[in-house]
Amino acid sequence: MRSLVSMSQSLLLDASTRELFNFSADGLMEVASLRLWYALQQEMLSLGALTGKSKDTIAIAALCGKGDNAGDALAMLRHAKMDGFQRLSVFIPDPATMKENARLNLCRAERCGIDIIRYDLAPDELEKKLTAQDILLDAVLGTGVKGAAKEPAAALISALASAKKAAVSEKSHFPYLFSIDVPSGLSDEWEPGFPCVQADATLCIEPMKEALFMHAARPYAGKIIPVGGIFPLWPNEAHPRVWEIESADLPEFLPPISPWAHKMQRGRVAIFAGSAAGAGAAMHCVRGAAASGAGYIALYCDEELYSAYLSALGDYAIVRVYSDDTFSAEEWDALVIGPGWGIGEKREGQLARLLQSKTPIILDADGVRLFAHLAEQHSRNGTLRFFKAPLVLTPHPGEFSALQKFISQEEAAQFQSSGMVNQVCSLAQKFGIVVALRASTTHIAFPDESCAICDGSTPGLGVAGSGDVLSGLAGGFLARWRAARELRAASELNEGDHGMWKDPLSAAIISAVLVHAAAGRSLFDAQGWFNPEELARTCARISSWQLDCLKAQ
Repeated sequence: MRSLVSMSQSLLLDASTRELFNFSADGLMEVASLRLWYALQQEMLSLGALTGKSKDTIAIAALCGKGDNAGDALAMLRHAKMDGFQRLSVFIPDPATMKENARLNLCRAERCGIDIIRYDLAPDELEKKLTAQDILLDAVLGTGVKGAAKEPAAALISALASAKKAAVSEKSHFPYLFSIDVPSGLSDEWEPGFPCVQADATLCIEPMKEALFMHAARPYAGKIIPVGGIFPLWPNEAHPRVWEIESADLPEFLPPISPWAHKMQRGRVAIFAGSAAGAGAAMHCVRGAAASGAGYIALYCDEELYSAYLSALGDYAIVRVYSDDTFSAEEWDALVIGPGWGIGEKREGQLARLLQSKTPIILDADGVRLFAHLAEQHSRNGTLRFFKAPLVLTPHPGEFSALQKFISQEEAAQFQSSGMVNQVCSLAQKFGIVVALRASTTHIAFPDESCAICDGSTPGLGVAGSGDVLSGLAGGFLARWRAARELRAASELNEGDHGMWKDPLSAAIISAVLVHAAAGRSLFDAQGWFNPEELARTCARISSWQLDCLKAQ
């Protein structure tokens, strides 16, 4: 797991690091620029457009603003010169407007013979000159931006966009654009429509910035390349409990399992999904639960769908007609409620009753919408804790919008993080639940104010039914976790370096998100587009790796 920080926290970390090691601002900038240059060199080796080009012919330029990012870029060009690169140039404003350390590195760049170009003196020529480069460094703005980028920075961001657009339209050579630390214009308060550089890649200084992973902002960062060795990564007052989770973290969160476990020891999950208008969602959800390795799965449906579901899903699950009189939530380790379920008055009453059990519930799709409506009704009586069941909500942005009425700007701001983290953490704390907001990135917020972010998007996951597989997968892992705890098998899990998120509810949703993302990437890389059934099968292969490990021992 990689720790993440907000923009404001990164500024505090900069100051505390200089104080801790008695670094000057220029000294720390020198360390950062060397690390950034080494990372850029490594990435340049993988660019096919530069194959066969010598250091004498590769054109590298930086577009600089007035602040410390400009100083980083100028120092990077100096390191490039010392490494033998010759076609180096930098586009700058009036030097008198630049910060002290940027001016200091400008003087060093001049002494190296780097071409210095004042864009404020010839603004009409800037776009053409930018287009002529092989590598462009975006150093217009850094982490100090508040709100939308203002002029003249906004005009420079526009110039970068225009240069790329013009080159593409002419089918000519165009530069590969690297942002330094963050794409210029991105901030914790960034919203769609604010000016922002759309980079091909971002050289992000660790700890990386939360704002890069806001789902609407994520495309602007391009490939995110972590650059370490500049700031300490051990916890301190500048580090919140926000982390990026990756596939390598999966072993820490998958529920333990014995190769000799029988079905009841692998977890029991009951699924409430499907309706005449959304029959397919239930099938995807059941397949997701089966992919988790859960041992006993039942789909509870309406009577008119019983025969169809029994025929289609008999190999995966028991199919039953739901009845308030005969169903007992306490007989199950986990419930999954919502995919394709419908949002009528009958469903609302069913959900209200199920929420009073103590069995953990995964709420998805229509379940989230119904929960939001119930919460609104109860909020009029001054309470939002109207349920007894431990809950995980897995909304997509459209479903999440129904919950945003419960988030005040003042409450969200207290978390001092990026806008997306603020919102999901505020909602999780207010209701005492886990919220997994799934989009191109997935933000998982917990009641203790911590947040896990998965940058696991792949084009293939943007298909109807993908989220249904995820909710079933999460329900299955939750059931397995609870069954394992009952058997006292949870001690088999390595606690690792992080004590967070090891309760069944948290570990289950993290496992599901990581397996789902890994399966999507694997399938898309292997075959391109895929359907939810193929996704569930691949999730099953990934989630069963523990048994493969046991067989190999």
